[in-house]
Amino acid sequence: MRETIGAVLIAVGVALLGWVAYSTLHPVAHYTFTLAPARADAVKEVENLGLAPEALQRVEITSPEERRPVATGLVARDETRLAPIVWRNEVTEPIFFADASAADMTKVLAAIREHVPEDAVVLAWWDFSRAIRVAAKRQAPLDDPQARGLLIPAAWAGARGDERARWGAGANPQSAESFGQFIDALTATDEAQGAATLKKLAGGKPAYVAVHISDVWKAAAVKPERFSIGFKDFASSGVSHGVIKSAQRWMREQKVEGGFAVEPIGGATRLHYFQSKGDSDALVAKLLPFSTSNPMQLEALELVYQHKGWWIYRLKD
Repeated sequence: MRETIGAVLIAVGVALLGWVAYSTLHPVAHYTFTLAPARADAVKEVENLGLAPEALQRVEITSPEERRPVATGLVARDETRLAPIVWRNEVTEPIFFADASAADMTKVLAAIREHVPEDAVVLAWWDFSRAIRVAAKRQAPLDDPQARGLLIPAAWAGARGDERARWGAGANPQSAESFGQFIDALTATDEAQGAATLKKLAGGKPAYVAVHISDVWKAAAVKPERFSIGFKDFASSGVSHGVIKSAQRWMREQKVEGGFAVEPIGGATRLHYFQSKGDSDALVAKLLPFSTSNPMQLEALELVYQHKGWWIYRLKD
């Protein structure tokens, strides 16, 4: 895990690999949330994580307007809390979480389990922290009884309270304060200040920071006054210089001044962009492959592992 990525996918403003695969469906206003025993095929896909089959449950989110589930997931129990392990959206907007395939999560969690020392801590958003605890068997102390940053489609705004209660259930109420400090660190414009807060949260232990591209959206959902992020799709069969030029031209026309990241999503390319230059100054933006960032230039954090949308750093001593 200490193998530093030599070429970060920033070089020509290219390169966000993998966040979430979207379909052409749209979120619906009414849904049913169902928990059931995990299917054998789903358990087999994550068997390398060593999770007991009886500890895994299948999440299925359905709507009377749709013939198939609009989202499905595989969750494990972190004591009394639900820990998302695998998630698949079938709608335009992500429902609660970004897509995370069994193969990708197995790879990332196995890497953390193999390379992060047992005496170290991994600081991550509360949902990934739970997955790290139950599957990677490493210390990931952060959690949030408020389930902040849950990605709830605009059409489901009325369900926000119920879902935050569902996903926040079982978390220690006192953990809300430390998780709030974590959000402050990610949204800090000064790297040294943000890193100092992260070190404090680590409690003097060796520390790693794990972020995913969806963390930008989560942070923006928690602190909309801090920065605003949007997206626009461009028709293509993958990321190309032509698409990037079209995206940059569109940004100029719309007077969008912030940094951007792009990702292929089937037959299109999705542009993720900050509305203004100041939005790109947040530490979480510097930790991810936006056009305005370069992880190799960070002074307090060292990039040690990357896989698709996941980026993991070591806090320097």
